[in-house]
Amino acid sequence: MRIRGEWPNPISLRHGWARADARPWNRSRAEAHIRLVRGSGSFLRDATATVLSFGVPAVLSPPLMAGVQAPWRAAGFEPYTSLRLLRKTIGAEEAVARPVRLLGDRDWLRIVEIDAAAFGPDWKAELPALQEALTSARPSACLGIDNGTGELAGYAIVACSGTTGYLQRLAVHRNAQGDGVGRALTRHTHNWLRRRGARHIVLNTKPDNRAALGLYESEGYTLLPDRLELLRFTPVGT
Repeated sequence: MRIRGEWPNPISLRHGWARADARPWNRSRAEAHIRLVRGSGSFLRDATATVLSFGVPAVLSPPLMAGVQAPWRAAGFEPYTSLRLLRKTIGAEEAVARPVRLLGDRDWLRIVEIDAAAFGPDWKAELPALQEALTSARPSACLGIDNGTGELAGYAIVACSGTTGYLQRLAVHRNAQGDGVGRALTRHTHNWLRRRGARHIVLNTKPDNRAALGLYESEGYTLLPDRLELLRFTPVGT
């Protein structure tokens, strides 16, 4: 197994053609996250064992559709939690009530702060995870809305692949929730995707996030019957 990078920074694990990328889940949880770029269940099992050798107690997958879980199950991963999938057809240009700007490198620190405030210690995304979301499909952008004092109040990461758009991540600081920031970011995301040829958008959220589900359903999203699953590998005896 060849390793590029040094833990606890993000690493790439390779064996021949096969590749997986891994990183810590976040600084509040001891688990790791692994993404199978290409390869078999046996390679994934070996890559996971390598990550566990760094002292992490368990390894989590990305959100996965049922049809791509076979190598994960073969490697010993088991269901951990599920996410709801929502979809919307992108139509005409939508009115956006707040100014939206394109975010850059100088905004990352505040983006990380907002994400932690919105999602809490277990589910917050830190810089490696956020940058992974931004680069997972192209074109992509990180969009934001400032509050009345010029401080970033919320952000959205959006990406497009062919005619499908993805709202990869959206977070509003708890001090700005209820002020229309999330709705404005959602609508601007639709417009951004529309201009790049996307015809529909897909996103996911936790099933108990009633505020997010309510917002998206009010913006024309429909719940899909399929769910995404996060799988977890825990060593035997722990």
